[in-house]
Amino acid sequence: MKFDYEISILALKDLDQIWEYTAKQWSIQQANKYYKEIFQFIGKICKNYQFGKSIDEIKKGHRRLNIKSHMIIYKTPVNKIFIDRIFHQNINIDTLLNE
Repeated sequence: MKFDYEISILALKDLDQIWEYTAKQWSIQQANKYYKEIFQFIGKICKNYQFGKSIDEIKKGHRRLNIKSHMIIYKTPVNKIFIDRIFHQNINIDTLLNE
C-alpha cells in the first residue's frame, strides 16, 4: 500500500537550509540534485514506511531514514506519512525532537 505524505513546517525549513548550504558549498545544480534525492527517499518511505529504523525510544511512532549526510524523521501512518524533520546526521535528535 502506498501512502500520501505531509511535510511539517519545520521540515520545510530544514529542506530550505539544506538546499542553501549545499548551493553555497558546492553548486545550485548539486543542491537541486540532493533536494530531488531527498524527495525520492520520501517516495520510498511512502511505499514501505518500515524502510527506516524505529526511534520509539526517542519519539513514539517515529522512524528515521538516513540519506547521505542527513536523516528524515517521520511518523508512521494512520492514513498518511508525516515528515517531521530532516536533520544532519551529527545532530542529537533526542533533545530536538522532544522540545
